Amino acid sequence: MRPINRHVSLLFRMGERFLNRELAGSAISSGTAPLLLELHGGEPRSPGALAIAVGVDKAHVTRSLQTLERAGYVMIVPTTTDRRSFTVSLTREGQAAAVRVEDAIRSWLAIVSQGVDQADLDTVNRVFDHFYANAHEYFTSTSEGH
Repeated sequence: MRPINRHVSLLFRMGERFLNRELAGSAISSGTAPLLLELHGGEPRSPGALAIAVGVDKAHVTRSLQTLERAGYVMIVPTTTDRRSFTVSLTREGQAAAVRVEDAIRSWLAIVSQGVDQADLDTVNRVFDHFYANAHEYFTSTSEGH
């Protein structure tokens, strides 16, 4: 069996490095980018919903949202029914930042998929959709993912 875990891990790390380089100076990193993408074009979300959607813990979301708020990319608004909870949405600058992230990700995909037939890319996409669905099911079927 080929070392798929190794390849996925290495591609992930290289992709993070590429994204960080492409977005340097913008206060966006590979750690905050998924939150921008999740909020892009959508309704305001709670930090808990964002954590579930991007598959990270709430502490990571909290730190990332603080960074994005300081940069002017997100607006954090207390809910009207419970002032202790809040929702997050993108500002106009945040919408533009999300587009920059999408552009950087498209550039990375163009680099790694160079010379790969579209049929093969479609197969990889289907397989990774299945991988993601399995991983998501695993982590949502139990409270700890054990």
